[in-house]
Amino acid sequence: MRLIFRIYILFWCGLFICSRIQPGDMLFTIVIAVASVVVTAALWIKTMRPIDRLTLVANFCFKLGLNRVIMRRPKQVTEVELTNGVKALLPSAMMAHGLEEVLKFRMRPDDIVVATYAKAGTTWMQEIVWLICNDADTKAAKAATLGKRYGFLETVDVTDFGQGLQTLEKWPKHQTRFIKTHLPFELLPNELQTSPKGKMIVVVRNPKDNCVSFYHFHRMVKGLPEPGTWSEFLTKFCAGRMPFGSWFDHVSKYWQIYQERKRSMYFVSYEKLKRDLKGEVRRLSKFLEKNLTEDQIDAIAQHCTFGSMSKNSSTNYTDVAKTGAFEFKASKFMRKGEVGDWKNHFTINQSKAFDEMFEERTKDWTLKFEFEPA
Repeated sequence: MRLIFRIYILFWCGLFICSRIQPGDMLFTIVIAVASVVVTAALWIKTMRPIDRLTLVANFCFKLGLNRVIMRRPKQVTEVELTNGVKALLPSAMMAHGLEEVLKFRMRPDDIVVATYAKAGTTWMQEIVWLICNDADTKAAKAATLGKRYGFLETVDVTDFGQGLQTLEKWPKHQTRFIKTHLPFELLPNELQTSPKGKMIVVVRNPKDNCVSFYHFHRMVKGLPEPGTWSEFLTKFCAGRMPFGSWFDHVSKYWQIYQERKRSMYFVSYEKLKRDLKGEVRRLSKFLEKNLTEDQIDAIAQHCTFGSMSKNSSTNYTDVAKTGAFEFKASKFMRKGEVGDWKNHFTINQSKAFDEMFEERTKDWTLKFEFEPA
């Protein structure tokens, strides 16, 4: 409030000074006017939250075509400890500003959250959920990209790139908020951690295919650390040195919470979606309390095949090409969508070592995974 009051006083002082200047003192008038604008802008920026300053800088760079300034690849993930004591592995330390606001984010009773480890079927589930909640309106779905229909919880708003936390905060109260996140459960809003809020859909994918897909994603996304060779990336994946941490920790925590909140959470595997897409659309509709006709369920299932979505500009993220954030020459956003593609990347020795580690890390899990196509 003090800074806002100072800005108010400065503004009126500037007007008063300008009113006293003689017509001939044009240069002095310009200097005073420019100085007033600069100081006022500086004080205004100082009143902003750090996350809003990040948005301001990002949008400024995009408008001036300075995308490379904010798209420099980090060398490695950065470990940051947040105010709730949780240590997070982030592509950039600056993201910690946004995560602090995420922790304070206020949930609504009708929120719908799609939560996944990155590259586990997020986009696929987003489109399915949105269509279920919007009566299978595929025409409307094609008219707006997923980035305009969902808010990405851990990111900031950037023009022509995507909607983040600020959009979610300003979302009309009479409309259901569709929220996407890759955050581990410990970094979700405090309200959501302590009690069920709205509905959450969690998608998990077998770790071998998930690792392969994440590797190619790192190759194309400039905001993520350089993946290195496949072997180097696999080593980091197994060690949990990934953006937002270990696949094992991420999945096991969500599975644990699901056991406690089955009424407000839906848990499904990527492989099950591949095996029975129509059946999952039907079950998800029931979970989301939407009564769809068989024709509508058929329409959603047909619209949400990998072949259809990979050619759909509202879901394949080709619109991001103009921002320079994705290097589509390195890889496609929607690359293969297959179960078992890990066989084209893992050597025999890598597969054996991974299997041994997987068995050890998951020996107490009741959650099972499919590594082969049905």
